[in-house]
Amino acid sequence: MVGDGRRRAFEMMPNKKSSPIRHLRRYGGCRLYDPETRAYLAPEDLHRLIRRGVRVSVREVDTGQDVTDEVVPPDLQ
Repeated sequence: MVGDGRRRAFEMMPNKKSSPIRHLRRYGGCRLYDPETRAYLAPEDLHRLIRRGVRVSVREVDTGQDVTDEVVPPDLQ
């Protein structure tokens, strides 16, 4: 039974799929827009997404600059 040992080792390996990144846009006045849902997000909505395990990336619309660290609180990163 040569194959059994390999199969068991494979079955015991954790299945780690990385969650896709949700790309958000930040407009003037710190408004966050989610193009996937076509809706603006309140800070509570953003926190809810992150707590569910959704990874987010936030870009400033005017400059294209990554502002994720400014928007996402450190305790949720």
